[in-house]
Amino acid sequence: MGKKHIITAGCSFTNCGNSWPYYLDREKYEVHNIATPGAGQAYISRSTIYHINKLLNEGIERDRIKVLVMWSGMDRHEVLSTDRETPMHQIYIDGNDMNWLENFVCTEKHYRIPYKESCWLKSSTRGMQWENKPVVKLFDNYFKNFYTEEESFLRGLENILRLQWFLEKENISHKFMTWQNSFNKYSFTVPSGFGEVGQTKIGHDIWCMGWTYQKWHDNIIWPKEIDCKLSKDSPLLKDIYHNTTHLWDIMDWDKWWFYEDEQVEYGGLAEWIILGERFAWGNGKHDPGHPHPDSNKLFVEKVINPMIEVL
Repeated sequence: MGKKHIITAGCSFTNCGNSWPYYLDREKYEVHNIATPGAGQAYISRSTIYHINKLLNEGIERDRIKVLVMWSGMDRHEVLSTDRETPMHQIYIDGNDMNWLENFVCTEKHYRIPYKESCWLKSSTRGMQWENKPVVKLFDNYFKNFYTEEESFLRGLENILRLQWFLEKENISHKFMTWQNSFNKYSFTVPSGFGEVGQTKIGHDIWCMGWTYQKWHDNIIWPKEIDCKLSKDSPLLKDIYHNTTHLWDIMDWDKWWFYEDEQVEYGGLAEWIILGERFAWGNGKHDPGHPHPDSNKLFVEKVINPMIEVL
Protein backbone atom coordinates (compact mmCIF):
# COMPACT_ATOMS: atom_id res chain seq x y z
CA MET A 1 0.00 0.00 0.00
CA GLY A 2 1.25 3.49 -0.88
CA LYS A 3 1.21 6.67 1.13
CA LYS A 4 -1.93 8.12 2.62
CA HIS A 5 -3.33 11.02 0.61
CA ILE A 6 -4.22 13.83 3.00
CA ILE A 7 -6.61 16.47 1.62
CA THR A 8 -6.64 19.64 3.70
CA ALA A 9 -9.29 22.27 3.00
CA GLY A 10 -10.26 25.62 4.46
CA CYS A 11 -9.47 29.32 4.26
CA SER A 12 -6.25 31.24 4.96
CA PHE A 13 -6.00 29.58 8.38
CA THR A 14 -5.23 26.45 6.37
CA ASN A 15 -3.25 28.05 3.54
CA CYS A 16 -1.49 31.29 4.39
CA GLY A 17 2.30 31.17 4.39
CA ASN A 18 3.23 28.63 7.06
CA SER A 19 -0.24 27.32 7.95
CA TRP A 20 -0.60 23.97 9.67
CA PRO A 21 -0.75 21.68 6.55
CA TYR A 22 2.80 22.79 5.68
CA TYR A 23 4.06 20.95 8.76
CA LEU A 24 2.59 17.58 7.79
CA ASP A 25 5.25 14.95 7.07
CA ARG A 26 5.68 14.93 3.26
CA GLU A 27 7.82 11.81 3.53
CA LYS A 28 4.90 10.00 5.11
CA TYR A 29 1.91 11.55 3.34
CA GLU A 30 0.90 12.90 -0.05
CA VAL A 31 -0.54 16.25 1.02
CA HIS A 32 -3.10 18.05 -1.14
CA ASN A 33 -3.68 21.46 0.44
CA ILE A 34 -6.63 22.86 -1.50
CA ALA A 35 -7.42 25.67 0.96
CA THR A 36 -7.53 29.24 -0.32
CA PRO A 37 -7.58 32.61 1.50
CA GLY A 38 -11.02 34.08 2.02
CA ALA A 39 -12.92 30.88 1.27
CA GLY A 40 -16.33 30.31 2.79
CA GLN A 41 -18.16 27.06 3.52
CA ALA A 42 -19.63 26.77 0.02
CA TYR A 43 -16.26 27.00 -1.71
CA ILE A 44 -14.65 24.65 0.82
CA SER A 45 -17.39 22.06 0.35
CA ARG A 46 -17.38 22.21 -3.45
CA SER A 47 -13.60 22.15 -3.82
CA THR A 48 -13.19 19.22 -1.41
CA ILE A 49 -15.78 17.12 -3.24
CA TYR A 50 -14.07 17.90 -6.54
CA HIS A 51 -10.59 16.89 -5.36
CA ILE A 52 -11.76 13.71 -3.66
CA ASN A 53 -13.51 12.67 -6.86
CA LYS A 54 -10.36 13.56 -8.82
CA LEU A 55 -8.23 11.25 -6.66
CA LEU A 56 -10.77 8.45 -6.96
CA ASN A 57 -10.80 8.81 -10.76
CA GLU A 58 -7.01 8.60 -10.72
CA GLY A 59 -7.28 5.19 -9.08
CA ILE A 60 -6.42 6.12 -5.48
CA GLU A 61 -8.09 3.66 -3.11
CA ARG A 62 -10.67 5.10 -0.72
CA ASP A 63 -8.89 3.83 2.37
CA ARG A 64 -5.79 5.82 1.41
CA ILE A 65 -7.68 9.14 1.29
CA LYS A 66 -8.02 11.12 4.52
CA VAL A 67 -9.79 14.48 4.64
CA LEU A 68 -9.16 17.25 7.16
CA VAL A 69 -11.37 20.34 6.86
CA MET A 70 -10.98 23.52 8.90
CA TRP A 71 -14.24 25.36 8.26
CA SER A 72 -14.26 29.14 7.91
CA GLY A 73 -16.60 32.02 8.79
CA MET A 74 -20.32 31.43 8.31
CA ASP A 75 -20.84 34.91 6.83
CA ARG A 76 -18.53 34.40 3.86
CA HIS A 77 -20.07 34.23 0.41
CA GLU A 78 -18.94 33.39 -3.13
CA VAL A 79 -20.32 34.28 -6.55
CA LEU A 80 -19.47 32.37 -9.73
CA SER A 81 -18.51 34.80 -12.50
CA THR A 82 -18.25 33.51 -16.07
CA ASP A 83 -17.22 34.99 -19.39
CA ARG A 84 -20.29 33.43 -20.96
CA GLU A 85 -22.96 34.93 -18.69
CA THR A 86 -21.56 37.63 -16.39
CA PRO A 87 -21.58 41.07 -18.09
CA MET A 88 -18.86 42.45 -15.79
CA HIS A 89 -16.69 39.34 -15.81
CA GLN A 90 -13.65 40.97 -17.43
CA ILE A 91 -13.82 43.86 -14.99
CA TYR A 92 -14.09 41.50 -12.04
CA ILE A 93 -10.95 39.57 -13.01
CA ASP A 94 -8.78 42.58 -13.88
CA GLY A 95 -6.10 43.79 -11.46
CA ASN A 96 -2.93 42.75 -9.72
CA ASP A 97 -4.34 41.66 -6.37
CA MET A 98 -5.93 38.32 -7.24
CA ASN A 99 -6.95 37.24 -3.72
CA TRP A 100 -10.63 37.71 -4.54
CA LEU A 101 -10.50 35.11 -7.36
CA GLU A 102 -10.26 31.33 -7.25
CA ASN A 103 -11.20 28.20 -9.16
CA PHE A 104 -10.63 24.56 -8.24
CA VAL A 105 -11.67 22.78 -11.45
CA CYS A 106 -8.81 21.77 -13.73
CA THR A 107 -8.66 20.65 -17.37
CA GLU A 108 -6.21 18.62 -19.41
CA LYS A 109 -4.46 21.83 -20.45
CA HIS A 110 -4.68 23.85 -17.24
CA TYR A 111 -4.21 23.09 -13.55
CA ARG A 112 -7.36 25.16 -13.10
CA ILE A 113 -9.90 26.64 -15.48
CA PRO A 114 -8.47 30.05 -16.53
CA TYR A 115 -9.99 33.03 -14.76
CA LYS A 116 -10.81 34.55 -18.13
CA GLU A 117 -13.28 31.67 -18.58
CA SER A 118 -14.76 31.45 -15.08
CA CYS A 119 -13.87 31.93 -11.44
CA TRP A 120 -15.37 32.30 -8.01
CA LEU A 121 -15.42 35.80 -6.51
CA LYS A 122 -14.87 35.60 -2.74
CA SER A 123 -16.25 38.04 -0.21
CA SER A 124 -13.80 36.87 2.46
CA THR A 125 -14.40 38.86 5.65
CA ARG A 126 -17.00 41.60 5.44
CA GLY A 127 -15.53 44.97 4.46
CA MET A 128 -12.47 43.62 2.63
CA GLN A 129 -10.92 46.33 0.43
CA TRP A 130 -9.74 44.36 -2.59
CA GLU A 131 -7.84 46.27 -5.25
CA ASN A 132 -10.68 45.56 -7.66
CA LYS A 133 -13.33 48.09 -6.62
CA PRO A 134 -16.21 46.51 -8.62
CA VAL A 135 -15.75 43.33 -6.58
CA VAL A 136 -15.71 45.38 -3.37
CA LYS A 137 -18.91 47.12 -4.48
CA LEU A 138 -20.54 43.79 -5.33
CA PHE A 139 -20.04 42.39 -1.84
CA ASP A 140 -20.74 45.68 -0.10
CA ASN A 141 -24.12 45.56 -1.81
CA TYR A 142 -24.62 41.93 -0.78
CA PHE A 143 -23.87 42.57 2.90
CA LYS A 144 -25.92 45.78 2.96
CA ASN A 145 -29.03 44.56 1.16
CA PHE A 146 -29.15 40.77 1.15
CA TYR A 147 -27.10 39.29 3.99
CA THR A 148 -28.78 38.01 7.14
CA GLU A 149 -27.07 36.03 9.88
CA GLU A 150 -29.87 33.46 9.84
CA GLU A 151 -29.66 32.63 6.14
CA SER A 152 -25.87 32.70 6.26
CA PHE A 153 -25.82 30.22 9.14
CA LEU A 154 -28.39 28.03 7.39
CA ARG A 155 -26.39 27.95 4.15
CA GLY A 156 -23.21 27.28 6.12
CA LEU A 157 -24.72 24.21 7.75
CA GLU A 158 -26.10 23.03 4.40
CA ASN A 159 -22.66 23.24 2.82
CA ILE A 160 -21.04 21.36 5.68
CA LEU A 161 -23.73 18.68 5.46
CA ARG A 162 -23.26 18.36 1.70
CA LEU A 163 -19.64 17.40 2.26
CA GLN A 164 -20.50 15.19 5.23
CA TRP A 165 -23.00 13.22 3.14
CA PHE A 166 -20.58 12.89 0.22
CA LEU A 167 -17.84 11.58 2.51
CA GLU A 168 -20.24 9.11 4.08
CA LYS A 169 -21.43 7.94 0.67
CA GLU A 170 -17.88 7.41 -0.57
CA ASN A 171 -16.72 5.93 2.76
CA ILE A 172 -13.88 8.45 3.11
CA SER A 173 -12.30 8.93 6.55
CA HIS A 174 -12.44 12.53 7.68
CA LYS A 175 -12.32 15.00 10.54
CA PHE A 176 -13.86 18.45 10.67
CA MET A 177 -12.59 21.45 12.67
CA THR A 178 -13.17 25.17 12.68
CA TRP A 179 -10.91 28.20 12.58
CA GLN A 180 -12.80 29.58 15.61
CA ASN A 181 -16.23 29.24 17.14
CA SER A 182 -18.85 29.83 14.44
CA PHE A 183 -21.82 28.29 16.22
CA ASN A 184 -22.54 30.55 19.20
CA LYS A 185 -23.78 34.12 19.62
CA TYR A 186 -21.15 35.68 21.83
CA SER A 187 -19.15 38.87 22.34
CA PHE A 188 -16.43 40.31 24.55
CA THR A 189 -16.23 43.76 26.13
CA VAL A 190 -12.67 45.01 26.54
CA PRO A 191 -12.00 45.60 30.26
CA SER A 192 -10.10 48.49 31.81
CA GLY A 193 -6.35 48.51 31.42
CA PHE A 194 -6.36 47.79 27.71
CA GLY A 195 -6.10 49.94 24.62
CA GLU A 196 -9.74 49.69 23.48
CA VAL A 197 -11.46 49.60 26.86
CA GLY A 198 -15.24 49.44 26.71
CA GLN A 199 -15.44 48.35 23.08
CA THR A 200 -17.40 45.22 22.20
CA LYS A 201 -15.59 42.65 20.07
CA ILE A 202 -16.98 39.65 18.23
CA GLY A 203 -15.47 36.68 16.41
CA HIS A 204 -12.04 37.10 14.92
CA ASP A 205 -11.53 40.54 16.46
CA ILE A 206 -11.42 38.87 19.87
CA TRP A 207 -8.71 36.37 19.00
CA CYS A 208 -6.50 38.74 17.00
CA MET A 209 -6.28 40.78 20.22
CA GLY A 210 -5.66 44.08 18.53
CA TRP A 211 -7.62 45.51 21.47
CA THR A 212 -4.80 44.61 23.86
CA TYR A 213 -2.52 47.48 22.88
CA GLN A 214 -2.72 50.71 20.92
CA LYS A 215 -0.56 49.10 18.25
CA TRP A 216 0.46 45.57 17.32
CA HIS A 217 3.23 43.84 19.21
CA ASP A 218 5.12 40.69 18.27
CA ASN A 219 4.22 38.98 21.52
CA ILE A 220 0.49 39.37 22.19
CA ILE A 221 -0.52 36.75 24.78
CA TRP A 222 -4.02 36.44 26.27
CA PRO A 223 -4.00 38.15 29.70
CA LYS A 224 -4.38 35.57 32.47
CA GLU A 225 -6.56 37.95 34.49
CA ILE A 226 -9.24 37.83 31.80
CA ASP A 227 -10.86 34.52 32.75
CA CYS A 228 -14.50 35.35 32.01
CA LYS A 229 -16.72 33.12 29.91
CA LEU A 230 -16.58 33.94 26.22
CA SER A 231 -18.46 31.49 24.01
CA LYS A 232 -18.97 29.08 26.93
CA ASP A 233 -22.70 28.77 27.78
CA SER A 234 -23.60 31.46 25.26
CA PRO A 235 -26.68 30.96 23.01
CA LEU A 236 -26.27 28.59 20.08
CA LEU A 237 -27.32 30.03 16.73
CA LYS A 238 -29.34 26.89 16.04
CA ASP A 239 -31.51 27.73 19.06
CA ILE A 240 -31.92 31.36 18.01
CA TYR A 241 -32.77 30.55 14.38
CA HIS A 242 -35.31 27.74 14.28
CA ASN A 243 -34.99 27.41 10.50
CA THR A 244 -31.58 25.85 11.15
CA THR A 245 -32.26 23.53 14.09
CA HIS A 246 -33.07 20.46 11.99
CA LEU A 247 -29.77 20.84 10.11
CA TRP A 248 -27.81 21.05 13.34
CA ASP A 249 -29.52 17.90 14.60
CA ILE A 250 -28.40 15.78 11.63
CA MET A 251 -24.77 16.85 11.80
CA ASP A 252 -22.37 14.01 12.69
CA TRP A 253 -20.65 15.71 15.61
CA ASP A 254 -18.56 12.58 16.30
CA LYS A 255 -16.49 13.53 13.25
CA TRP A 256 -15.51 16.93 14.70
CA TRP A 257 -12.60 18.16 16.80
CA PHE A 258 -13.21 21.11 19.11
CA TYR A 259 -11.17 22.95 21.69
CA GLU A 260 -13.18 23.62 24.86
CA ASP A 261 -12.41 24.88 28.36
CA GLU A 262 -14.04 26.99 31.08
CA GLN A 263 -14.13 30.04 28.78
CA VAL A 264 -15.08 28.63 25.38
CA GLU A 265 -17.10 25.88 23.71
CA TYR A 266 -17.07 24.68 20.10
CA GLY A 267 -13.69 26.35 19.77
CA GLY A 268 -11.19 25.93 16.96
CA LEU A 269 -7.59 26.64 16.13
CA ALA A 270 -7.75 30.24 17.39
CA GLU A 271 -9.03 29.28 20.84
CA TRP A 272 -6.58 26.36 21.09
CA ILE A 273 -3.66 28.71 20.43
CA ILE A 274 -4.82 31.64 22.57
CA LEU A 275 -6.38 29.92 25.56
CA GLY A 276 -5.20 26.32 25.37
CA GLU A 277 -1.50 26.80 24.73
CA ARG A 278 -1.21 30.47 25.79
CA PHE A 279 0.79 31.05 22.64
CA ALA A 280 1.57 34.46 21.21
CA TRP A 281 -0.73 35.39 18.36
CA GLY A 282 0.36 36.15 14.82
CA ASN A 283 3.48 37.80 13.51
CA GLY A 284 2.85 41.22 14.97
CA LYS A 285 2.49 43.97 12.38
CA HIS A 286 3.55 41.60 9.57
CA ASP A 287 0.49 39.33 9.83
CA PRO A 288 -1.67 40.16 12.86
CA GLY A 289 -4.67 38.24 11.55
CA HIS A 290 -3.26 34.71 11.36
CA PRO A 291 -1.56 32.24 13.71
CA HIS A 292 2.21 32.29 14.05
CA PRO A 293 4.07 29.49 12.18
CA ASP A 294 5.27 28.08 15.52
CA SER A 295 1.64 27.76 16.63
CA ASN A 296 0.72 25.91 13.44
CA LYS A 297 3.66 23.54 13.86
CA LEU A 298 2.68 22.78 17.45
CA PHE A 299 -0.93 22.24 16.37
CA VAL A 300 0.19 19.56 13.92
CA GLU A 301 2.35 17.86 16.55
CA LYS A 302 -0.25 17.87 19.32
CA VAL A 303 -3.58 17.66 17.48
CA ILE A 304 -3.33 16.79 13.79
CA ASN A 305 -0.79 13.94 13.81
CA PRO A 306 -2.66 11.98 16.51
CA MET A 307 -5.89 12.69 14.61
CA ILE A 308 -4.54 11.25 11.35
CA GLU A 309 -3.24 8.11 13.05
CA VAL A 310 -6.76 7.05 14.03
CA LEU A 311 -8.48 7.99 10.77
